[in-house]
Amino acid sequence: MKKSYRRAALAGVSALAVAMWGPLASAATGTQAGTNINNTASVSYSVGGVSQTPVASNIATFVVDRKANVMVAEVGGAATSVAFGQTDQVTTFTVTNTTNATQDFRLFATNIGIGLTTQLGHTDNFTVTNIRVFVDSNGNGTYDAGVDTATFIDELAPDQTKTVFVVADIPASGPASGISGVQLTAVVATGGGAGLGADLTQSLVDDPAQIDTVFADAAGYVDAVRDARFSAGDEYNIAAPTAQVTKTAVVISDPLNGVVAPKAIPGAVVEYCIQVKNIGSQALTSVGVTDNIPANTTYLANSTYVGGTVLLAACVFDGAQATDGNVFNGTRIATSIANIAVGATTTTRFRVTLN
Repeated sequence: MKKSYRRAALAGVSALAVAMWGPLASAATGTQAGTNINNTASVSYSVGGVSQTPVASNIATFVVDRKANVMVAEVGGAATSVAFGQTDQVTTFTVTNTTNATQDFRLFATNIGIGLTTQLGHTDNFTVTNIRVFVDSNGNGTYDAGVDTATFIDELAPDQTKTVFVVADIPASGPASGISGVQLTAVVATGGGAGLGADLTQSLVDDPAQIDTVFADAAGYVDAVRDARFSAGDEYNIAAPTAQVTKTAVVISDPLNGVVAPKAIPGAVVEYCIQVKNIGSQALTSVGVTDNIPANTTYLANSTYVGGTVLLAACVFDGAQATDGNVFNGTRIATSIANIAVGATTTTRFRVTLN
């Protein structure tokens, strides 16, 4: 008799184990919240050596509760390089639903604050403005202005990920080595309805007949453990200068010595050479060079040459002569260079007469 009851009990436990834990191997988030776990035990026995009809227990049932969890991660592992005055600059994150149910996610982003350390390990020393958050609508991983307009994640299934962009404007000025940290927070919200659902709240007691909620998230960048939210940080860095500018002045001739050891005396001709070197990792484009004609000098007509090279740190006479009407306005010269390749140096040169 005892063995019969023991076998029945073990069979019931095994059935319950399969019902409860079998699906866990198929999804990282576990059994879907709202799943009914039903189990019936069966007892076989004998009376006077005669086997009797097995007796079934009632159905023991409970509903799988919601294990609220979310992960936010910065994409790329490096800061976004920007320049002062730029608008709509983008940092990129992913939000992954690690809750065992389909959920909405409320999103918000803020500066971390001047003097604080960014998640990438640098000290924040300027503040970006007009911070906005947008969800990648077409899954291409690139922010498309006017296309990516959603500001929250709607109905994200378990184990699914969305790309999210933090977009901000860079102030007109700031420190030369500017760093501005930002953080994105995703808050687990109620799914299943139109629009953004309300933030989840944690259940105080267990009700086996309904879906209770348990917060299970770890602490993020600026949030606490088990608060149904997660945050990650990124930063905007003011890009280091990639153009190196060197200007030289050489006396070409004077009215007494001519071109032999000329001196800077009234009437002397002085040549200015402005060298622009690309010290960055990408080509420089739309390069503009502006130089005011110095006081006590007079611009020498038709003396501007653009796009030359250098030899031993001096201008080489291989640039194109510019038309004064295009480059000289009476007080300054202004030239434009379409492209300077990485590592290359391009020059603008012009001459003046010393009054």
